[in-house]
Amino acid sequence: MADPPEVLVSTAAGIRTPEQSLASLHEFPSGFRKVYLENLRLRRHVKLVEPDLVHLPAFAGAAVRAVPLLVTFHDVAFAARPEWFSPSRRIYYRLRFRRTAMRADHLIADSEFTAGELVSRMGVGASRITVVYLSAEAGEDVTPLMFRRKRGIEGDYALFVGTIEPRKNLGTLLDAWDTLTRDGIRVTLVVSGRMGWEKKEIRDRLRRARDVVWTGELSEEELASAYSGAKLLVYPSLYEGFGLPPLEAACYGVPSVIGPAAALREVYGSVAAGIAGADAGSLAMEIARGLETHHSRRAIRDFARSFTHERMASGVAGVYRRLSRR
Repeated sequence: MADPPEVLVSTAAGIRTPEQSLASLHEFPSGFRKVYLENLRLRRHVKLVEPDLVHLPAFAGAAVRAVPLLVTFHDVAFAARPEWFSPSRRIYYRLRFRRTAMRADHLIADSEFTAGELVSRMGVGASRITVVYLSAEAGEDVTPLMFRRKRGIEGDYALFVGTIEPRKNLGTLLDAWDTLTRDGIRVTLVVSGRMGWEKKEIRDRLRRARDVVWTGELSEEELASAYSGAKLLVYPSLYEGFGLPPLEAACYGVPSVIGPAAALREVYGSVAAGIAGADAGSLAMEIARGLETHHSRRAIRDFARSFTHERMASGVAGVYRRLSRR
């Protein structure tokens, strides 16, 4: 990318370069400290740096003034399905998302679906939205041995990756897996992801389920190893803004069975091993078919190679240039 713009990052530790920020991701705050950073410290950093524009790359609360504001919206699930969120999250998101969306000079959406949601649910003009797809790339020298040895996984396994929350539809996946194991399919289901806000019932089911291993959240290295050895990724989500795990899996040539989320069909419909409905019967059928079908891993990798980091960065930088020239 020619003449990339200079980027500085507002963090809890101060103003950092992107490289410094990526090296200290584990230090990023959560909860009240995150809200404080988003709504108060960011404004102070803007006054210190006097940037040409401010980009909130994942919705971050503060509607700064005096400089052009660009906001990335990954989805508006809080507006589409508020019952999936706790009361406190619903109130915060409802108050902050709309205000920031209307204050922003421009918005980036992860998909055409999300762009449409911003228009229909948030009242944003379509001319103020640019769609930039997310990206993923395979790690180097990645093998499944590390993951298998650490987790004691033998034989074929299917993989689910994602925060455990209602829209991921994990309960339906466990119902479908019960059906598959009763029908004699001997494949382990590996569930990887942190526990979100669908806690006790799902946690209990994960512990009791037959042929299911719940790993919790994996490190970047272990997740890559898990992807590389999976026979199939199962991503039965009901609502997504993009849905990154199927793309991450595709980087390793791993096919995916996806759920009914419109963004998943938009991005992966041409390459998915199966597209399931919201019910367990449909999901079980697509998983069984996906496990039994031969898939061209080369074709899946070729699909993933079109979603490069450079392509995504170029799309975002183009928006930067348009806004900074105003």
